[in-house]
Amino acid sequence: MLRLSWFVTLAACLALSVPAAAETRQILSVPPIQWDHDMTTFRPGVTHGPSDVSALTGGIMFGMRPSEVDARLPAPIKNLAWDNLPFATEYPENVRYFWTRFSAAPPPHPDDGHCAGAASYVVFFFRNDRLFRVSWRLLPDDSCPNPRAAATDIYARWLTIDRSAALATHYAPNQAEVVEVTDPTIDELVPIRWENRKRR
Repeated sequence: MLRLSWFVTLAACLALSVPAAAETRQILSVPPIQWDHDMTTFRPGVTHGPSDVSALTGGIMFGMRPSEVDARLPAPIKNLAWDNLPFATEYPENVRYFWTRFSAAPPPHPDDGHCAGAASYVVFFFRNDRLFRVSWRLLPDDSCPNPRAAATDIYARWLTIDRSAALATHYAPNQAEVVEVTDPTIDELVPIRWENRKRR
């Protein structure tokens, strides 16, 4: 009888804690892991590599030159080379970049119904003439006041790949939503988060 009373009380508490109009949240799946016999260490259950990154980005892989990345864009910019790329000043060493509008960017794309502001864009970062990071920068505007759902959807695609193939981060600087994917072999390059500075 005591156990039944405890269960009824717990059920009542849970019912009180659930709001009437619950917010829908996406469930993010993570790559499977495999534990050792003692359950003290684990490793990825599936080995991922460059082909998995390529499958998500429409053929773009870490280590490509700027012209190779550009050739895989839906609307190539043409004549891109390391020497004519601008410097990425947020990095303490020689990192260069180019960008394309989010609407003209390669996959992954968010599901239909997930908006991104018209000024949103994707940045490709290069070090020593090789791609090491891709950054989706989704900016709000009047037609899309909150691009979080789109960013979460892009981030969820990368979470299915283990950290041996790509390091994914998602952060929100000053109302923007940023998803960055970095080559895991660039371990000595300290990740620097982009800061969204509003234009006045």
